Amino acid sequence: MAQLIKLQDYVSRYERNIFQYPPKYMRLKSENWEKMRGRFERGLLHVESTEEEKTEKPTKWNKLLQRLKVEEAEESNEKASPYIPQTLKELKQFFLDGLIPFQLKWASTTLQDKSFLAPAYYEESVLKYFLQRFPDTYLLMYKPIVEMKKAHMELEHIMIGPFGIEIITYLTDPHGELVHPSSEKSWYIEENGVPHRRMNPLIPLRRSETFVKSVLRKYDLDFPFRKVVLAPDLTFMEGQEPYQTVYIGKEKYNDWFKEKRQMKSPLKHDQLKVAEALLKHSRTTSVRRPEWDYEESLMEE
Repeated sequence: MAQLIKLQDYVSRYERNIFQYPPKYMRLKSENWEKMRGRFERGLLHVESTEEEKTEKPTKWNKLLQRLKVEEAEESNEKASPYIPQTLKELKQFFLDGLIPFQLKWASTTLQDKSFLAPAYYEESVLKYFLQRFPDTYLLMYKPIVEMKKAHMELEHIMIGPFGIEIITYLTDPHGELVHPSSEKSWYIEENGVPHRRMNPLIPLRRSETFVKSVLRKYDLDFPFRKVVLAPDLTFMEGQEPYQTVYIGKEKYNDWFKEKRQMKSPLKHDQLKVAEALLKHSRTTSVRRPEWDYEESLMEE
Protein backbone atom coordinates (compact mmCIF):
# COMPACT_ATOMS: atom_id res chain seq x y z
CA MET A 1 0.00 0.00 0.00
CA ALA A 2 1.77 3.15 -1.20
CA GLN A 3 2.17 5.82 1.46
CA LEU A 4 0.34 9.12 1.01
CA ILE A 5 2.97 11.65 2.03
CA LYS A 6 1.23 14.71 0.55
CA LEU A 7 -2.37 15.38 -0.46
CA GLN A 8 -2.98 18.71 -2.21
CA ASP A 9 -1.98 21.40 0.31
CA TYR A 10 -3.00 19.52 3.46
CA VAL A 11 -0.60 19.34 6.38
CA SER A 12 1.13 15.96 6.56
CA ARG A 13 2.96 14.07 9.27
CA TYR A 14 5.49 13.01 6.67
CA GLU A 15 6.57 16.59 6.07
CA ARG A 16 7.31 16.90 9.79
CA ASN A 17 9.64 13.90 9.78
CA ILE A 18 10.03 11.91 6.56
CA PHE A 19 12.59 9.59 8.18
CA GLN A 20 10.28 8.57 11.03
CA TYR A 21 6.84 7.98 9.54
CA PRO A 22 7.39 5.73 6.48
CA PRO A 23 9.10 2.91 8.43
CA LYS A 24 6.68 3.43 11.31
CA TYR A 25 3.69 3.01 9.00
CA MET A 26 5.16 -0.17 7.48
CA ARG A 27 5.76 -1.66 10.92
CA LEU A 28 2.26 -0.84 12.20
CA LYS A 29 0.63 -2.15 9.05
CA SER A 30 2.54 -5.44 9.18
CA GLU A 31 1.85 -5.99 12.89
CA ASN A 32 -1.87 -5.32 12.58
CA TRP A 33 -2.29 -7.40 9.44
CA GLU A 34 -0.75 -10.42 11.17
CA LYS A 35 -2.99 -9.81 14.15
CA MET A 36 -6.15 -9.58 12.01
CA ARG A 37 -5.20 -12.60 9.92
CA GLY A 38 -4.58 -14.61 13.08
CA ARG A 39 -8.03 -13.80 14.40
CA PHE A 40 -9.57 -14.67 11.05
CA GLU A 41 -7.83 -18.05 10.94
CA ARG A 42 -8.99 -18.82 14.50
CA GLY A 43 -12.56 -17.82 13.67
CA LEU A 44 -12.52 -14.90 16.11
CA LEU A 45 -12.93 -12.02 13.68
CA HIS A 46 -16.70 -11.87 14.18
CA VAL A 47 -16.48 -11.81 17.99
CA GLU A 48 -16.68 -8.28 19.36
CA SER A 49 -15.06 -9.09 22.68
CA THR A 50 -13.12 -12.27 23.41
CA GLU A 51 -11.14 -13.21 26.49
CA GLU A 52 -8.00 -12.69 24.41
CA GLU A 53 -9.00 -9.13 23.54
CA LYS A 54 -9.98 -8.31 27.13
CA THR A 55 -6.52 -9.18 28.43
CA GLU A 56 -4.72 -7.71 25.42
CA LYS A 57 -3.45 -4.15 25.64
CA PRO A 58 -5.29 -2.09 23.00
CA THR A 59 -2.97 -0.51 20.46
CA LYS A 60 -3.14 3.12 19.41
CA TRP A 61 -3.43 1.98 15.79
CA ASN A 62 -6.57 -0.08 16.54
CA LYS A 63 -8.10 2.70 18.62
CA LEU A 64 -7.63 5.15 15.79
CA LEU A 65 -8.98 2.79 13.12
CA GLN A 66 -12.07 2.09 15.21
CA ARG A 67 -12.67 5.78 15.87
CA LEU A 68 -12.21 6.71 12.22
CA LYS A 69 -14.72 4.07 11.14
CA VAL A 70 -17.26 5.50 13.59
CA GLU A 71 -16.61 9.04 12.36
CA GLU A 72 -17.00 7.99 8.73
CA ALA A 73 -20.30 6.25 9.46
CA GLU A 74 -21.59 9.29 11.34
CA GLU A 75 -20.61 11.65 8.52
CA SER A 76 -22.52 9.59 5.98
CA ASN A 77 -25.55 9.36 8.34
CA GLU A 78 -25.76 5.67 7.58
CA LYS A 79 -26.05 2.85 10.07
CA ALA A 80 -22.90 0.78 9.83
CA SER A 81 -23.77 -2.79 8.91
CA PRO A 82 -21.48 -5.58 10.16
CA TYR A 83 -19.36 -7.15 7.46
CA ILE A 84 -17.40 -10.33 8.05
CA PRO A 85 -14.92 -11.37 5.32
CA GLN A 86 -15.36 -15.00 4.30
CA THR A 87 -12.08 -15.60 2.45
CA LEU A 88 -8.48 -14.49 2.86
CA LYS A 89 -8.81 -12.40 -0.31
CA GLU A 90 -11.85 -10.62 1.12
CA LEU A 91 -9.97 -10.12 4.39
CA LYS A 92 -7.06 -8.45 2.60
CA GLN A 93 -9.40 -6.03 0.83
CA PHE A 94 -11.25 -5.37 4.10
CA PHE A 95 -7.92 -4.56 5.76
CA LEU A 96 -6.79 -2.28 2.93
CA ASP A 97 -10.11 -0.42 2.92
CA GLY A 98 -9.73 0.10 6.65
CA LEU A 99 -6.34 1.73 6.10
CA ILE A 100 -7.67 4.45 3.78
CA PRO A 101 -9.05 6.59 6.66
CA PHE A 102 -5.81 6.05 8.56
CA GLN A 103 -3.73 7.17 5.58
CA LEU A 104 -5.92 10.23 5.11
CA LYS A 105 -5.58 11.04 8.80
CA TRP A 106 -1.80 11.07 8.57
CA ALA A 107 -2.00 13.09 5.34
CA SER A 108 -4.16 15.84 6.88
CA THR A 109 -3.03 16.17 10.50
CA THR A 110 0.01 16.40 12.71
CA LEU A 111 0.07 16.33 16.49
CA GLN A 112 -0.48 20.08 16.66
CA ASP A 113 -2.01 21.09 13.31
CA LYS A 114 -4.77 19.91 11.01
CA SER A 115 -6.24 20.62 7.59
CA PHE A 116 -9.91 20.28 6.72
CA LEU A 117 -10.15 17.13 4.65
CA ALA A 118 -12.73 16.99 1.85
CA PRO A 119 -14.93 13.90 2.49
CA ALA A 120 -14.80 13.00 -1.22
CA TYR A 121 -11.23 11.73 -0.80
CA TYR A 122 -12.49 8.71 1.15
CA GLU A 123 -14.06 7.40 -2.06
CA GLU A 124 -11.81 8.86 -4.78
CA SER A 125 -11.08 5.94 -7.09
CA VAL A 126 -7.74 7.11 -8.52
CA LEU A 127 -6.37 7.88 -5.06
CA LYS A 128 -7.53 4.49 -3.80
CA TYR A 129 -5.90 2.84 -6.83
CA PHE A 130 -2.49 4.34 -6.05
CA LEU A 131 -2.71 3.62 -2.34
CA GLN A 132 -3.97 0.04 -2.52
CA ARG A 133 -2.22 -1.41 -5.56
CA PHE A 134 1.43 -0.47 -4.97
CA PRO A 135 3.96 -1.57 -2.32
CA ASP A 136 4.61 0.36 0.90
CA THR A 137 7.99 1.54 -0.35
CA TYR A 138 6.38 3.92 -2.86
CA LEU A 139 5.74 7.43 -1.51
CA LEU A 140 2.88 9.29 -3.17
CA MET A 141 2.31 13.03 -3.56
CA TYR A 142 -1.26 13.25 -4.83
CA LYS A 143 -2.02 16.43 -6.80
CA PRO A 144 0.43 18.40 -4.65
CA ILE A 145 0.18 22.17 -4.60
CA VAL A 146 3.68 23.61 -4.76
CA GLU A 147 5.52 26.90 -4.91
CA MET A 148 6.96 27.86 -8.29
CA LYS A 149 8.25 31.34 -9.08
CA LYS A 150 6.35 32.82 -6.12
CA ALA A 151 3.10 31.26 -7.31
CA HIS A 152 1.14 28.23 -6.17
CA MET A 153 0.04 25.60 -8.63
CA GLU A 154 -1.33 22.07 -8.62
CA LEU A 155 0.92 19.42 -10.12
CA GLU A 156 0.40 15.90 -11.41
CA HIS A 157 0.88 12.90 -9.12
CA ILE A 158 4.47 12.30 -8.01
CA MET A 159 5.38 8.75 -7.00
CA ILE A 160 8.79 8.40 -5.36
CA GLY A 161 10.18 4.88 -5.47
CA PRO A 162 13.41 3.49 -4.02
CA PHE A 163 15.26 4.03 -7.31
CA GLY A 164 13.47 6.87 -9.08
CA ILE A 165 10.53 9.23 -9.47
CA GLU A 166 7.57 8.85 -11.79
CA ILE A 167 5.50 11.95 -12.50
CA ILE A 168 2.13 10.52 -13.48
CA THR A 169 -0.96 11.81 -15.17
CA TYR A 170 -3.84 9.33 -15.04
CA LEU A 171 -5.65 9.50 -18.37
CA THR A 172 -9.16 8.11 -18.47
CA ASP A 173 -12.07 8.56 -20.83
CA PRO A 174 -15.33 6.62 -20.38
CA HIS A 175 -16.16 7.00 -24.07
CA GLY A 176 -12.67 6.49 -25.50
CA GLU A 177 -10.80 3.57 -26.99
CA LEU A 178 -7.81 4.92 -28.94
CA VAL A 179 -5.44 7.74 -28.04
CA HIS A 180 -3.70 9.80 -30.73
CA PRO A 181 -0.80 11.67 -29.08
CA SER A 182 0.33 14.94 -30.61
CA SER A 183 2.82 17.72 -30.03
CA GLU A 184 -0.02 20.23 -30.31
CA LYS A 185 -2.09 21.62 -27.43
CA SER A 186 -4.69 18.89 -27.86
CA TRP A 187 -4.70 15.13 -28.21
CA TYR A 188 -7.49 13.15 -29.86
CA ILE A 189 -9.29 10.27 -28.20
CA GLU A 190 -11.31 8.10 -30.55
CA GLU A 191 -14.41 5.97 -30.03
CA ASN A 192 -15.97 3.98 -32.87
CA GLY A 193 -14.02 6.07 -35.38
CA VAL A 194 -15.24 9.38 -33.93
CA PRO A 195 -12.47 11.52 -32.37
CA HIS A 196 -12.86 14.18 -29.71
CA ARG A 197 -10.31 16.57 -28.30
CA ARG A 198 -8.57 16.32 -24.97
CA MET A 199 -5.98 18.68 -23.51
CA ASN A 200 -2.46 17.43 -24.14
CA PRO A 201 -1.47 15.76 -20.83
CA LEU A 202 2.20 16.48 -21.51
CA ILE A 203 1.61 20.16 -20.72
CA PRO A 204 0.92 19.68 -16.98
CA LEU A 205 3.48 16.86 -16.89
CA ARG A 206 6.20 19.22 -18.12
CA ARG A 207 5.20 21.80 -15.54
CA SER A 208 5.48 19.14 -12.86
CA GLU A 209 8.83 18.03 -14.28
CA THR A 210 10.14 21.59 -14.03
CA PHE A 211 9.33 21.63 -10.32
CA VAL A 212 10.97 18.26 -9.67
CA LYS A 213 14.11 19.19 -11.63
CA SER A 214 14.46 22.53 -9.86
CA VAL A 215 14.20 20.95 -6.41
CA LEU A 216 16.68 18.19 -7.23
CA ARG A 217 19.09 20.77 -8.63
CA LYS A 218 18.71 23.06 -5.61
CA TYR A 219 19.74 20.31 -3.19
CA ASP A 220 22.24 18.66 -5.53
CA LEU A 221 20.27 15.40 -5.51
CA ASP A 222 21.08 12.88 -8.23
CA PHE A 223 17.87 10.87 -8.57
CA PRO A 224 16.34 9.64 -11.85
CA PHE A 225 12.84 10.62 -12.91
CA ARG A 226 10.52 10.24 -15.86
CA LYS A 227 7.06 11.34 -16.95
CA VAL A 228 4.26 8.80 -17.35
CA VAL A 229 0.95 9.09 -19.19
CA LEU A 230 -0.97 6.26 -17.53
CA ALA A 231 -4.06 5.05 -19.40
CA PRO A 232 -4.80 1.41 -18.43
CA ASP A 233 -8.08 1.29 -20.38
CA LEU A 234 -6.92 3.01 -23.57
CA THR A 235 -4.70 2.09 -26.52
CA PHE A 236 -2.03 4.49 -27.77
CA MET A 237 -1.73 4.83 -31.53
CA GLU A 238 0.98 6.60 -33.51
CA GLY A 239 3.18 9.14 -31.79
CA GLN A 240 6.77 9.06 -30.62
CA GLU A 241 7.30 9.27 -26.89
CA PRO A 242 9.17 12.45 -25.90
CA TYR A 243 12.44 12.30 -23.97
CA GLN A 244 12.10 10.82 -20.45
CA THR A 245 8.42 10.08 -21.10
CA VAL A 246 6.49 6.82 -21.44
CA TYR A 247 2.94 6.11 -22.54
CA ILE A 248 1.43 3.23 -20.54
CA GLY A 249 -1.73 2.00 -22.25
CA LYS A 250 -3.41 -1.39 -22.44
CA GLU A 251 -0.51 -2.96 -24.28
CA LYS A 252 2.15 -1.95 -21.70
CA TYR A 253 0.14 -1.69 -18.51
CA ASN A 254 0.52 -5.25 -17.22
CA ASP A 255 4.32 -5.21 -17.51
CA TRP A 256 4.58 -1.75 -15.93
CA PHE A 257 2.27 -2.70 -13.08
CA LYS A 258 3.97 -6.06 -12.50
CA GLU A 259 7.35 -4.34 -12.21
CA LYS A 260 5.98 -2.06 -9.50
CA ARG A 261 4.25 -4.85 -7.59
CA GLN A 262 7.36 -7.03 -7.58
CA MET A 263 9.59 -4.30 -6.17
CA LYS A 264 11.18 -5.84 -3.08
CA SER A 265 13.61 -3.08 -2.19
CA PRO A 266 13.34 -1.41 1.23
CA LEU A 267 13.09 2.33 1.64
CA LYS A 268 16.30 4.07 0.55
CA HIS A 269 18.04 7.00 2.22
CA ASP A 270 18.33 8.90 -1.07
CA GLN A 271 14.62 8.29 -1.70
CA LEU A 272 13.71 9.84 1.66
CA LYS A 273 16.06 12.79 1.06
CA VAL A 274 14.32 13.47 -2.25
CA ALA A 275 10.88 13.22 -0.63
CA GLU A 276 11.99 15.59 2.12
CA ALA A 277 13.15 18.17 -0.43
CA LEU A 278 9.96 17.97 -2.50
CA LEU A 279 7.80 18.30 0.62
CA LYS A 280 9.80 21.30 1.75
CA HIS A 281 8.67 23.21 -1.35
CA SER A 282 5.04 22.11 -1.20
CA ARG A 283 2.33 24.44 0.06
CA THR A 284 0.58 23.67 3.35
CA THR A 285 -2.69 25.16 4.58
CA SER A 286 -3.63 24.22 8.13
CA VAL A 287 -4.89 25.47 11.49
CA ARG A 288 -3.81 24.83 15.04
CA ARG A 289 -5.61 21.93 16.68
CA PRO A 290 -7.68 22.90 19.75
CA GLU A 291 -6.22 21.93 23.11
CA TRP A 292 -8.68 19.06 23.61
CA ASP A 293 -7.95 17.80 20.10
CA TYR A 294 -4.22 18.09 20.68
CA GLU A 295 -4.42 16.00 23.85
CA GLU A 296 -6.38 13.36 21.95
CA SER A 297 -3.81 13.42 19.15
CA LEU A 298 -1.08 12.43 21.60
CA MET A 299 -2.82 9.05 21.89
CA GLU A 300 -2.35 8.50 18.16
CA GLU A 301 1.43 8.41 18.35
